[in-house]
Amino acid sequence: MELVYSVDYRSLPKTSDFLLEDKTVCSLSCKNILAFSRQSSGSKDGCHFEIVHEVCVFDLDRPWEEFRITAEPVPVVYMRWDPSGSRLLIVNAEGTFTVWVMENYLINQWQEFGKTELPGEEVLVLAWLHSGIQVLFNPDKQNVVAYNEKYQRSKFCPTVSLFGNKPMDGWMAVTSSGMVTVGLLQEQGQKVISAKECLAPGYLRLTQADIAFMASGDVMVAASDGTVGSAVQCFIVSVKMENNTCHIASAPGASFFLRSLTDYSSREHQNQLHVSKICFLNRENSDVLLACCAAPGQSCVEVWHLLEQTMPLHRMFQSATNPELAYKMPKWMHKASIQHNANLTDIARPKLPMNRSYNIETTSFLSYFACTYRDGVIKIIHRQSYQVLYTSSMDTLDLMSSLTTDHHHHAGGPHLISCVQTNTGCGLVGQSQGSLCVFRVFNSREGSLQLSAGFVVQMLEYTMFVGYDFWDVLLAVRQGMVEGLRQHVNENFQKQTPSIQEMLRIRVLRLRMALCSIIPSGRPRSAECRALLTLFSITFVLRSIVRPKSVAAQEKSPMEKLSALCSMSSETDLDALIKSLDPDDFIVESIKREKGGQASLHILQPFIQWVADFVLHLLSIVPLVQNGNNMPGAALLRDVGVLAMLRDMLAVIRIWGNVSPACSPTFSTTTPSTCHDCLGHIFKLLSRLGQMRKDGASVELEEGLVDECASLPSKVLVPDFHYSYGHDSCSFAVFTQPPALRFTFGTEPDFLYAVRKGYLEYPSEVAPDTRQKHDIVRHIQLGVRPSRAVRECIRCGACSLLHGTTTSVLLKSWEKRFVVGCLCGGHWKLGAGDS
Repeated sequence: MELVYSVDYRSLPKTSDFLLEDKTVCSLSCKNILAFSRQSSGSKDGCHFEIVHEVCVFDLDRPWEEFRITAEPVPVVYMRWDPSGSRLLIVNAEGTFTVWVMENYLINQWQEFGKTELPGEEVLVLAWLHSGIQVLFNPDKQNVVAYNEKYQRSKFCPTVSLFGNKPMDGWMAVTSSGMVTVGLLQEQGQKVISAKECLAPGYLRLTQADIAFMASGDVMVAASDGTVGSAVQCFIVSVKMENNTCHIASAPGASFFLRSLTDYSSREHQNQLHVSKICFLNRENSDVLLACCAAPGQSCVEVWHLLEQTMPLHRMFQSATNPELAYKMPKWMHKASIQHNANLTDIARPKLPMNRSYNIETTSFLSYFACTYRDGVIKIIHRQSYQVLYTSSMDTLDLMSSLTTDHHHHAGGPHLISCVQTNTGCGLVGQSQGSLCVFRVFNSREGSLQLSAGFVVQMLEYTMFVGYDFWDVLLAVRQGMVEGLRQHVNENFQKQTPSIQEMLRIRVLRLRMALCSIIPSGRPRSAECRALLTLFSITFVLRSIVRPKSVAAQEKSPMEKLSALCSMSSETDLDALIKSLDPDDFIVESIKREKGGQASLHILQPFIQWVADFVLHLLSIVPLVQNGNNMPGAALLRDVGVLAMLRDMLAVIRIWGNVSPACSPTFSTTTPSTCHDCLGHIFKLLSRLGQMRKDGASVELEEGLVDECASLPSKVLVPDFHYSYGHDSCSFAVFTQPPALRFTFGTEPDFLYAVRKGYLEYPSEVAPDTRQKHDIVRHIQLGVRPSRAVRECIRCGACSLLHGTTTSVLLKSWEKRFVVGCLCGGHWKLGAGDS
């Protein structure tokens, strides 16, 4: 375990004449976006007496760039991301529940979605309702190849369901008076339906509570009044929606008394013993409960399991047909106790849904929960055996010396106030006094907690399969493992069914791009993955809009016929190749037709132009790659599948160009007489290159082909290479630096300059850098200073227009694919000049 980086989240000065309580709450989404609250000065002149409480977010990949959601004078006591990572629920000290969503999916533009109030109530626990979707991570299926068999959905019912078992979004909270409140979000009207009900017939006095979801759709609530002599009470809560009204029902469940009542009966601080925290081990599993009893200078975390105990019935109640009939009732059983000579501050629970029946002896998979203490100790405890796997301290994690010298910090040295696991448990996000810290748990330099490459691959594939962000899994990847992981992921992907490959192709390319980006020498390969992302996206759209006139199961589609013809024929003349094809078979039916009745193919011209420019970029670097240059595109020139796909696309472009010349790509030649048919010329070069690679990947290219590719930039103006491979990307640059790093909001680190400088260096004699912004979605040039609002990706820095002007149904559906996030998977933000 080691510290990866820390970031100072305070906006108030560190030195002051008075002491302020520096308290914050945070929540981590499935997209690895951390939301946190902090205190700041409410006046422009920085007056410390006017304090406001800000709620900000930042991406774990770029911890130096924060975005503010809201600021209010009332302290924030709770916040939670929804399961999709698109909504943030904030609760303040006055009992106001507010749901915030991104405006136009921009991370720096937020708007209020709904609000409810529960005045005078102290919220103890808050959770979003379960949607009924649960994909289990089973370590026993590490060697299973098929994704559908390796990651299976469990039988789980949504907490609140509508007609057709459709889940309804909302939240549930428990207050200190024993009241449970539910807020349900409607899809239209931004209206919140709220309801409240008492857990028991009378009001309770609670200090600790937690919520867990059951497979039946009910919710289990565990509560305690803080007294060790009192029982930890459990309630079964059910929520139903009828006639646009929410109904809550509560029933008592099995309760138990803590073991600490007898274990500490003879100790000195018995009278000061109290229950400091109770929580379920996992929100989606109500069978394991953790309860902590604390006294001055000591704490004990007890682990309790909910089991079904068989109760024999008296013979007068037994059935004559089944005399062995027994009654089963739930009962809590004590399993383990973890003691420490300091007070507990927080418990970082695992988020990864797992079946507790997996064999821990044969799989050797490390799933854990972490306990943090006031003396700075962090204990990593096994999820199944409850044995302490690793013990560390904040003093030994290379934490900055400023944390121990700042007089704002509490006594007892540096320690974590709160801690939360990442989605897969490969990292811990902790909140220290004034700092947010990210820790690497597995495969660190110490080598005490190791995760094998097979389990790392399984985690990467799991996040890719369920749609989570895989940034936190990269914490467990050492740079020496990258090449093996890439090959393993690619081999498993090639063994999937064609439908699964088509569905997950974009995600696996994003994963490969991330793996290449975490090593300094892998930036060219990362740029190639980015180009393939665009190529596969455009190819899928161009193929999907071609529909045959008649549908027959035994006949091939026009695109299948074209692909078969191109694969069997070695013809280098483009017009001779497509001569046998009927152009009417490639009529575009799904594009909006004009009044004249002719299909308007010209709306596809930007996508067609990108494909042609990409082929130019590949062909122009053939002489450089032949001389051993490892620049972006070198690996693609050896990929037979990519070359064949580009050859098919050039053939389709020529067919459409003959129907509508407005959709044909444009080329800038040096003289009017040179290369009059540029499309046919690059098709000939591409065909010769593909045939040589098909004969053998290790075969040297013909000297004549290399000479023709070398003379290509002198005949045709090659566009800027950044149009195909992207501009200077700093994604995952944190992994290329040695830990421990320290960041400050608003200040970019110095190592980003070196990363940008060495990202992509293209020879200026082939294609100069125009420094123009390129729309990654619509594939049009925006100029150096766009006049319209532009959104930017917070990770790769790609640009795109915020609003489109097209009226085409096809282009609107294309743009909707990238409304939520960038092509690389990162969130959008509004450009600095447009905010």
